[in-house]
Amino acid sequence: MDVLIRAAVDSDSAPLMLALSPEVDPHVITNRFTELHAGLRLLLVLEADGAIAGTISMSTNADKDGVTRRLFALDVGREYLRRGFATQLIEEVESRVLSDDHSALRLEVSVDNHVAASLYKKLGYLPVGTPEKLQWSQPVDGLPSVTVTQTSQRMVKRLD
Repeated sequence: MDVLIRAAVDSDSAPLMLALSPEVDPHVITNRFTELHAGLRLLLVLEADGAIAGTISMSTNADKDGVTRRLFALDVGREYLRRGFATQLIEEVESRVLSDDHSALRLEVSVDNHVAASLYKKLGYLPVGTPEKLQWSQPVDGLPSVTVTQTSQRMVKRLD
């Protein structure tokens, strides 16, 4: 299988919505592209044999410490699970962070998302502190955004 990970372009929006449906609301994908255009995230997509299979985001700037970047919004379509694509997306972000002369990645994972937490641990991410409640806005079909609250664990990986 041919796999390509690249920066997302606008024409990836509809195929990404299709690949991640129904787990990821299409308005969430639209919001990711809005944040990409605003310079708030780098959005990558993974193509498997030419079809969009997944996505991941990373912050465009380092944290206040000057060396840590944020990994977030990792999603792989249902039909592409258990093929190592999530690992490949994470490794691509790690490579890009190192090439930008940064040396750590952080992420937040829901305490209820045991599959993702297990993957991150397997890849060397370590829990930091205690779980915290995080809030963010999420667009809703035809309605104003709603505030989502989720208890999440911060995890960090040193890349050097």
